[in-house]
Amino acid sequence: MPLILEDDIRIANGFDPCSATTLYWKDVPVLVRQHDREDQTEKLTFRILSGVTKQNHNLRVLRIHVSSEEDPYFLHTLEVTEDEFQSLKAEQGILVDFASFPGKIISLLERCIASQATDTPHFQTVLVVRAADSVLKVVETNDFKQLPHITLAFKPGNDFTVKQFLAFRLGEVKADCQKLQEGLSNSREESSHFQQQLYDCQQQLSALQEQHSRQTLELEAQLREQAAAAQQDKLQQVAAVRAQLERELDEAVKRHNQQHELQSSRIAELDAEGRKLRDIKYKLDTQVSELSHKLGASEGSCKSLESDLTAVRSQHKQLAAEKHSLELQLADTRAQLAASQEKCSSQTQLIAQQQARLSDLEAAAKQWESRCADLRDLVAGHESRCKEAAAEVMKGNDIIEKLQVCEGVGPFVAVCCCVPACGPKKLLDNHMLTDWLCTGCWWRWQWALLCCHCAQ
Repeated sequence: MPLILEDDIRIANGFDPCSATTLYWKDVPVLVRQHDREDQTEKLTFRILSGVTKQNHNLRVLRIHVSSEEDPYFLHTLEVTEDEFQSLKAEQGILVDFASFPGKIISLLERCIASQATDTPHFQTVLVVRAADSVLKVVETNDFKQLPHITLAFKPGNDFTVKQFLAFRLGEVKADCQKLQEGLSNSREESSHFQQQLYDCQQQLSALQEQHSRQTLELEAQLREQAAAAQQDKLQQVAAVRAQLERELDEAVKRHNQQHELQSSRIAELDAEGRKLRDIKYKLDTQVSELSHKLGASEGSCKSLESDLTAVRSQHKQLAAEKHSLELQLADTRAQLAASQEKCSSQTQLIAQQQARLSDLEAAAKQWESRCADLRDLVAGHESRCKEAAAEVMKGNDIIEKLQVCEGVGPFVAVCCCVPACGPKKLLDNHMLTDWLCTGCWWRWQWALLCCHCAQ
C-alpha cells in the first residue's frame, strides 16, 4: 500500500501514490549518530517503494522511508528518480542500473541483519542525523578499515510530514483491523454453521449407535444358533469319520498280512533262484575266461591282416603317384609335340619320330594302367578277405554268447566247414574247443557246436 505525503505532492515531479509498490518492509538494526546524543543501535523500519511521477508515467521513482516503532515522530525520507540516479551512480561509482538498484539496497540491508548475530558485524547500517538533512551509510568492516558501500542523503520529516505519515499509518492499522473484524465475523458464522453441523452429526451418530446395538444383538443371537447347529453337525461328522476310519484300518491290516505272507514266499523263491544263478554265473565266468584267450588269438591274426592291408594300401598310393607323374610327363610331351608342330611344320620326318616316341610312351602308360588295375584287384581281394575274417570273428563272438547261455553238460562236436573232407571231431568231458581246421579252410571257417543228444 503506498504512503501519501502532502509535501511531496506539491513538488513539480511529484510521486504518484497510485502506482507505488512496496518492495521491502522490515526492521533493520541501525547505528544512529546524533550530535547531542551518544551513538546507539536501534531497530528502525525500512520501507522501500517503487512508482512513477504524476506528470511523466515513464519516469520511475524510488522512495525509501526510515521510521521507528518506539518513536512515532522519527521519520526520514529519500526519493530518487532515474535522472537523479544517474548522477548518484557517477558520484559513488555504482555499477548497477536503476532497475537493479532497489534489489542491491535490499541485499545490503539483509546482510546487515545477518551480521548482527555475530560479536563484530561485518556489515552495519549507519544513520547520521543532522538538523537539515541526514545521511544513511551501509558500511563493511574488515581488519584494516571501514568501507562504505553506499551513501544516501535522507530528508528528516517535519511536523506536517510526520502527522501525515502517522495518519496514513493509522488508516492502514484501521484498515487491517477492519479486515480482521470481517475475518472474525466470518469465522464466527462458519463456527456456528459447523456447530450446527456437529450437532446434526451427533444426532445421526446416536441414532446409528442405537441401530448398531440392535443389529449386534440380533447377529449375536443368530451366531449362537448357528454355532450350536454347527457343533451338532460336527459331532455327527466326527462319529461317521471315526467309524469309516476303523473299517478302513481293519481292511488295511488284513491286506498287509496277506501281502506279508506273499512277500515271504516270494523272498524264499528269489533266494533259491539267486543260488541257482550264482552257480550258473561261476560256470559262465570260467567259460568266458577260456573263450577270451581264444578271442585274443583271433584278434592277433586280425591285426596281422590289417598290417598287410596297410602295406598294400601304401603300395597302391605309390603306384598312383607314379601314374600321376607319368600322366604329367605325357601332358608335357603332348605340349612339346604341339609346339614342334607349330614351329617345325616342314620337318615331317622329325614329327614322325616324335609320334613314334609318343606311341611308345602311350604303350608304356597303358602297361602302367593295366598294372594299376591288377593292383586294385589285389587290394579288393585283400579287403574281401578282411571282411570275411571280420565276419568269422563276429560268428565266433556269437558262439561265445551261445556257450554262455547253454547249460548242458554233455559232450560237444566240432564240425569243419568241409565236413565230407575232414569229418566231425568229437570232444568229450566239456573240454575247450581247439582249432579243428583243415588247410583249405584257413580263410573261411565256422564252428557249429551241437549238443551230444542233438548230434545223435
